[in-house]
Amino acid sequence: MRPYLFIIGLSLGLTLGHASARPLTVMLDPGHGGEENKGAPALMRPGTFEKKYALNLAYLIRNELRSKNVSVLLTRDGDVELGLKERVLMANRTNADLFISLHLNSTEKPGPKGHATFFLAQEAADEATRKLVEFENRESKTLKPRLVDVPKDEQVGHILLDLTRHRAQQDSRRLAEIIQARMRTTSPFPDRGVKQAPFGVLKGTSMPAVVCEIGFLNHVKEGLYITSDDGLKDIAKAISLAILDYGDLIHFSRNQGKDRRK
Repeated sequence: MRPYLFIIGLSLGLTLGHASARPLTVMLDPGHGGEENKGAPALMRPGTFEKKYALNLAYLIRNELRSKNVSVLLTRDGDVELGLKERVLMANRTNADLFISLHLNSTEKPGPKGHATFFLAQEAADEATRKLVEFENRESKTLKPRLVDVPKDEQVGHILLDLTRHRAQQDSRRLAEIIQARMRTTSPFPDRGVKQAPFGVLKGTSMPAVVCEIGFLNHVKEGLYITSDDGLKDIAKAISLAILDYGDLIHFSRNQGKDRRK
């Protein structure tokens, strides 16, 4: 039996058996936002951009998870610009259990298709990933932080962890694998796998954190699918179930014993 088939079966119980455990808290991060950071253009839907569909996807995931008694927070709840460090800081301040940054991919020349999930590494594994990271890590030079009076000891640059030894790194890999397993059964487009890359939005997170690239905006077929209502609902369902799978596999198994000892 393939491992992901076992994983998928776990969420049938959802959170019914976890009444005594601490609830799972998820920080969803809709990528980009604002006039200066629209993200990639949706070539199949002229005049729209990545930021719109990332936010719509976050809303759908939030609705799915809240119906299962999962606590869900968003880094942005509208079309506002938000810095990478602020997104990380928000997740750390709220003590979220998971941080999931939502994006839609694109390339200079149409052709590639498929979904991938990334966790943090010091360097990109290949040239395509390097270009993607370079694009996603860009920020407006005029961006003014919305979070004020941030103590220096909370700055992301001062809380980078040794991710090769930190448990969150291994959990990030497992979360990415679970998301890809769910997406594989949902999306009609290829599974591009679990990858590692130095995304700025993953640096400094104190919890398992991944970047989901749900598909390519500039692919003639996939671009239409991932910007359609039905496509986004399918993807939201897959990611939501993956989060519940992670909760069953890791979060509740660790926290039930702790809660009983309190």
